[in-house]
Amino acid sequence: MTIAANARPGPREEGGTVIDAATFDVLNAIYLRKMAPVPHIASVTELSEAQVSDLLQRELEEAAVLDMGGAFLLLEPGTAKVLAFYRGTYAALRAEGGILRWYDKFETALNQQFIRAVSEWQTSDGDDRARDKMAKLVERMVRHLGQVVDEIPRYGKYANRFERALALVDQGEQDFVCKPTVDSMHNVWFEFHEDILAVVGRPRDV
Repeated sequence: MTIAANARPGPREEGGTVIDAATFDVLNAIYLRKMAPVPHIASVTELSEAQVSDLLQRELEEAAVLDMGGAFLLLEPGTAKVLAFYRGTYAALRAEGGILRWYDKFETALNQQFIRAVSEWQTSDGDDRARDKMAKLVERMVRHLGQVVDEIPRYGKYANRFERALALVDQGEQDFVCKPTVDSMHNVWFEFHEDILAVVGRPRDV
């Protein structure tokens, strides 16, 4: 199953600069990953590598990103663009309150259980029961995302990433459970958690 993930137009920053959705997606992929190469950015944004490279070239010229030999870091102007998009795009959703209730359910019904399952996986040297628990929670997470994808269409991309990781785990690719250098179930979950915290305006350490 692939969920549509068309993004809405972004907000205006000070000075009237329009933050377009594709640029946000690219910069946000770096923001969430801390450092990201073009192939990863293309995969998670569902853009072509050529599109990503073109956008990054523009952001390099604006001193928003730094090229670390093929992997990109955000500089202060790039981080400011990302945070401005979050603030401007999701202010109405926060005011309405539905996304806050959805987030609270995610935190209490899913995230805390997933954290425990990851801990069990890591301390048991890859116990099958812990892996299966993580997989079931990811399946529930995909369904939970379906409740808000109309309001935040780009969240369909997280559902697609979760399903790719699940499929690879089912094929015996254990790296896609928790390995930090691939788009594993744990990595996608971690990035989503950072994302939803920014959407609802909560500190990243909450």
